[in-house]
Amino acid sequence: MTSNDRKYPVFVLCGEDARRRRLMEAVDPDQHYPSKALLPFLGKRIIDWQMEALRQSPYVDELYIIGLGEAELAFEFPVHYVPSETTSPVGEKLSRGLTFLEAQGKKPDLVVISSSDAPGIQVKDINTFFEKMVQDRGSDVYISLVPESVAEAAFPKSGRVVARFKDWQVFPGELYALSPRAIQVQREVISELGAVRRKIDRKARRISLGPMLQYLARRPKTWLLILKYLLGLATLADGERGLSAAFGCQTRGIIIQDAGFGMDIDLPEDLERLTAYVKQTKSPSMDG
Repeated sequence: MTSNDRKYPVFVLCGEDARRRRLMEAVDPDQHYPSKALLPFLGKRIIDWQMEALRQSPYVDELYIIGLGEAELAFEFPVHYVPSETTSPVGEKLSRGLTFLEAQGKKPDLVVISSSDAPGIQVKDINTFFEKMVQDRGSDVYISLVPESVAEAAFPKSGRVVARFKDWQVFPGELYALSPRAIQVQREVISELGAVRRKIDRKARRISLGPMLQYLARRPKTWLLILKYLLGLATLADGERGLSAAFGCQTRGIIIQDAGFGMDIDLPEDLERLTAYVKQTKSPSMDG
């Protein structure tokens, strides 16, 4: 395996819903910022913390900003800007990113996708995600998963939507990877699941996988998985097999044992919690 085989392009998604969410209404009532990625956070923009961590990983090839242009989001280091509307669905943004790569003559076997609003993410955990992905090789989809117990220890009652398998209780982290084939095949799925996620009320007392299970239930191949899950018998491996069958893309979960890897900023209280967390876990010059 050559060194180039261990480097991957990273799409950093910046965006905003067509209808402003409560976070932006609370912290930016005058609408100075077109995306929460640009909000001030401990002397930087929120996105800067994540970008600096990604830049330090030896597995990152080049960084591609999707959803904001250079006029809105300039950096002092090289990045690529993929033309896309800030409010475009995730699936459309990924397709535009893939087209941009193809125009550069690049045909990676996997593209890594990062959010732009998880300032607690650390280099060592980014490297862990890539290392486990490289070791597995051959899957179309890799999803980072953070154990609920790890997150709750740092962020009690965080309100994340947890998948409760027999062996693991986890929720998605802030990195995932897709093959070009998965991006093309699953464009509509990605956008629809993103819409489902936005409808989830994290202020509700009980948050479940209900919307996700309803979506999967449209596919008969997942019925056995859903039954096992509802009975409390499904393992994480069952979930991987079920998702692989449902979407026609080999899927793997990668466990990341760090709370900051799974905490983005959706609510005003998230901003407060992550401010305290980053002060404790990162030096002003970023982690090494």
